[in-house]
Amino acid sequence: MLSLLRRAEDLLIQVLRLVLLAFSIFLIIGMGRWIWDHYQSKKPDVAVATPTALNWQQAPYDLKYMEEETSRDLNGMSHSTPMEKRLADPALRPEFLKADGLLRGYIYKDVAARKRIEKDNSGQGLEPIHPLLKGDSLPSADEVNRQIKMREARENSCCDKEAADAAAAEVDAAWTARRITFNSEDRIARAATQAAAEAAASAAADAAAQASGDEMLTDAVNLASEINDRAQAAEMEHGEGAYAAYLKGLPAALQAVLGNEKLASKLQQQSASQIVTTLMTNYTLSFDRTAMKIRGDNPDAEKWEFLGIDTAFATMLISCLVMVMMALVMIRIERHMRSSIAGADHKR
Repeated sequence: MLSLLRRAEDLLIQVLRLVLLAFSIFLIIGMGRWIWDHYQSKKPDVAVATPTALNWQQAPYDLKYMEEETSRDLNGMSHSTPMEKRLADPALRPEFLKADGLLRGYIYKDVAARKRIEKDNSGQGLEPIHPLLKGDSLPSADEVNRQIKMREARENSCCDKEAADAAAAEVDAAWTARRITFNSEDRIARAATQAAAEAAASAAADAAAQASGDEMLTDAVNLASEINDRAQAAEMEHGEGAYAAYLKGLPAALQAVLGNEKLASKLQQQSASQIVTTLMTNYTLSFDRTAMKIRGDNPDAEKWEFLGIDTAFATMLISCLVMVMMALVMIRIERHMRSSIAGADHKR
């Protein structure tokens, strides 16, 4: 048994020697490339210090880069399409409805438990479904424009949510009065305007009265806005067509996660904002991976370059192996010295 252990020890030492030799060669090559790249990067500084040395007569202007950046900027402006028009688009509205219904139905599956979870997490759950997503029929153009003006009033208002709601209510009152003016007498229009203004003031007063108790609460999640913002970011990143593609894949992705009992049970313990953020973030990452595959890239391929951190890691690994080998060698030396001392004593 003892001889078998010694043979295993000899084999381990030989393997460690080979591994150390391979890693040492690898480390030398890495350090050489690291030093080479380090001093290569210093060369442009000389050119910057002496700008007169540049030969601009034969300068290779990078015009393609200008075109690409201009195209990227124009793609970034594609998000100017208002969210309300996206919600009213016949091609996109069904996907909005599916995604909203899946998330809303899952989050409020148990209303009592949801209230308790939101209270524990200082949350307010989800905002009511967007008015443009209510009903089976497509909203009218007038209703879409009204919702756009109300949202813009909220975004342009100052300070807090109560002021934003009051501004939106005022816009709603003015829009209602304008609509009535086109179909009724001026007297009816003035009465409607006054009534709407009174309702707006009352709503603002109620919101202000509740503000003291809701100051520490996080805002309720607007699902339509959350989905729209993520889809817009995908379109800015991946170009035209990404918005519709993002919405098309979202319901299936939500069904896959929410249909997993193990994941769904754990998600149910989170607040509504945490659930929406987690699912939408992970779906966005999944969408980006899909875009990479369409371009021909492999997101799972390991793209590794020998950088400074890699050299440091290799150095620590070799140091660890050297310490292990030194420990084994010290054990053998100690055993050899003991056997030598025991042999000398036996001869005496």
